[in-house]
Amino acid sequence: MFDKVQQDFDKNMHKIASNNVLKKLNKQSIQRVDISDDKFSELIEMEIDILKSDGKKVGAGIGVGIAISFLTGGLF
Repeated sequence: MFDKVQQDFDKNMHKIASNNVLKKLNKQSIQRVDISDDKFSELIEMEIDILKSDGKKVGAGIGVGIAISFLTGGLF
């Protein structure tokens, strides 16, 4: 069960990263056919790393917010 969830997550992460890379290339007026498949794959891997890093930052921010709420008695 968890393997399927992980596979779906990885597939969706790759799809999101691919769309982000294409958007960034279009902003710079670069077409997908102008770069090699290896370079495109490298860009996708870099974008996945960025997305993972951003996700960790958001998670840490939420955790700190909840901790402060617990400490100040504001959540319950």
